[in-house]
Amino acid sequence: MEAAAADRLEGLAASFACAGDVVARDYVVGGSRVSLRFASDALRERIAPAFAHLAAPAGDAPELTVNLWDSASTGMEPPPRPPAASDEPAGALYHFQEPPLRGAYQAGLEALSILDSEAGVAWYWVASAFEQPSWDQACPIRQILFWWLGSRGYLQVHGAAVGTPSGGVLVVGPAGSGKSTVALACLGTDLLYAGDDYVAVTLGPPPHVASLYNSGKLEASHVGDLLPHLLPVLANPDRVDSEKAILYAEQHFPQQTTSGFPLAALLVPIVRADRREPQIRASSRAAAFAALGPSTMFQLHTAGPAELATLSSLVARVPCYTLEVGRDTSAIAGTISDLLSTL
Repeated sequence: MEAAAADRLEGLAASFACAGDVVARDYVVGGSRVSLRFASDALRERIAPAFAHLAAPAGDAPELTVNLWDSASTGMEPPPRPPAASDEPAGALYHFQEPPLRGAYQAGLEALSILDSEAGVAWYWVASAFEQPSWDQACPIRQILFWWLGSRGYLQVHGAAVGTPSGGVLVVGPAGSGKSTVALACLGTDLLYAGDDYVAVTLGPPPHVASLYNSGKLEASHVGDLLPHLLPVLANPDRVDSEKAILYAEQHFPQQTTSGFPLAALLVPIVRADRREPQIRASSRAAAFAALGPSTMFQLHTAGPAELATLSSLVARVPCYTLEVGRDTSAIAGTISDLLSTL
């Protein structure tokens, strides 16, 4: 290991060791055991709910250990990280590769993520658990999971997934396309819920979806207008004036959460205000790739040609459809179930 990487690890270990007592929570993600070691109770209370549906029983040693802490609740100085300029854009991200280390620092969130791929150990620090946005708590350690899952044959994608034990659909599209509405409209039905916004896929064969988070995110106005039955289960009702509405399916629909299922089809939602009932039509692979590829590459930040090629292969391996979303969102789950029964 290069001296710079060794020094970085030494600084991280020293900062984490002084943060406080550690509480471990183990989960099974993509079939592999992951242990989250929290040195901050405040951070654990905010992050652990997203993984609750993947909780693992006592068992073998983890294949990935993630050390998590924050400075505000522990009183610790921040670990070494890139400096942030006062005029830095909110979405700026610093990325580095010092094999076997890979890291990213999001200046706007004051969040540092580092993975040691050889040791199977990662580090996640934020300045303040109390000020971490609800949407970031709902899908935590995304960069670490992206890098680590890649080594295990899974690709994290920007999409939602719902289905049955025998197969489901990956709902894809850019922000505002309606994929969250489609996924969350299935809560309270017979369909399983594998996640909204971020899930992982493997090409197989056969292709498979792995759940990462049981959270869901939607513009607050859309909840009231389209899915009013979800208003009582929001996790952040006091913050929806400035944030997306967040909910955790495991807390209110535990029978619907899942670790994953075979991938039967890609579904591209299109909102049609002139329609009442939803309708599914066959879609070209080019249209499906346009809905999946750019948004995933943008969301992952540190993805490259290999990930783009995987996305192209995925689209080529499963049938693709367009879901025209009408005003009656209560009919979405039934329409998807009808499609799955034919595949």
